[in-house]
Amino acid sequence: MVATSIAAAALMAGNITATAAVPGNTVLTGDSVVANPTLTDFLQNKAKVKTNTGVGCVTDGSIANEIAIASGGAHVDQYQCAGASFATGGIHIEDALRTAAQRGDLNPQTKNVVIVAGANDTYPYGSDVAASERAIRSGLRNAISVAHHHSPNAKVIVVGYPHVSFNNMSCYNSGLGSSNPLPIPAGSTAGTEQRLQNTLREVTQQNNATFLDAWPMSQGHDACSPDRWWVNLVDIMPPAPGNLPFHLNAHGTHEYGRFIGRNIAK
Repeated sequence: MVATSIAAAALMAGNITATAAVPGNTVLTGDSVVANPTLTDFLQNKAKVKTNTGVGCVTDGSIANEIAIASGGAHVDQYQCAGASFATGGIHIEDALRTAAQRGDLNPQTKNVVIVAGANDTYPYGSDVAASERAIRSGLRNAISVAHHHSPNAKVIVVGYPHVSFNNMSCYNSGLGSSNPLPIPAGSTAGTEQRLQNTLREVTQQNNATFLDAWPMSQGHDACSPDRWWVNLVDIMPPAPGNLPFHLNAHGTHEYGRFIGRNIAK
């Protein structure tokens, strides 16, 4: 995942002007999978030239747009950020939600809180899986608690990531055609995916929130698939354009956003 360090001290210190919230809104927070910045926008954000989310980061708005369409018109307030995590680096999800509350977007009238994070808490610890688990569990519990505190009537939804690996293989490079990917062994990737999925589900269910499992809807669209929803590091003939390597392409963004939107509309 893309990592970035954004100077968010002013936001977290409470130097924030409350805005007029839209009743029944949805607050979206998460990492670069749902921020989905273009490379240019990402670099401009690092240089503090561009920002368009409530936590001073940048998004192309595509996931929020898909959620709004699929849900029948939900108003989505965006608090996602490339590099965000539960407890490791970047902006922490619980802090993003506190900022949303300070700005007035996370409130008793909020209908949905959508959280997509955890991947950035897996790799900084290397082989120390236990440390990663502790970070994810504590950070997610805190984030859900903040959401429940400020929006006691909201549906708090933690969304799992779409499938990346296939049969312990992954594809960082495509072949000469989109139907000819070049697989590499990726047992650690598959194992990390499974652990993260299980942890997100377990902590979510233990803390009175809803887990959305994106694996069933993303089967057959892993990084090695000719119909992949991910952008490989080298993608000579991708099935769809994308903003950043190792992030969702246009097909993945469309389907993932609509998957979330359909479920918040229920």
